[in-house]
Amino acid sequence: LENRKDTKKIMDRWIKDDDTWIRRAAILSQLKHKQDTDHRTLFRYCRTCMGESEFFIKKAIGWALREYSKTDPDRVLIFVEKEKCNLSGLS
Repeated sequence: LENRKDTKKIMDRWIKDDDTWIRRAAILSQLKHKQDTDHRTLFRYCRTCMGESEFFIKKAIGWALREYSKTDPDRVLIFVEKEKCNLSGLS
């Protein structure tokens, strides 16, 4: 978290990368921050990739949302309800 501003700039580039694994890493960069999670960024990254058919992207979205739901279940529930038509069953 010390270099969060610098990291965020990099992750904002990564989420748009052509490489699946780079986009996946951007999504997973939101893991384990608990109450310090930038939920706006997490949800934006999920929205950016939720239409993809790539299994590992769907799995990363689900993983990130599930982990954040342990910290802020209401916020994740609102996001999932709002985006349920766009999220994969795996996510």
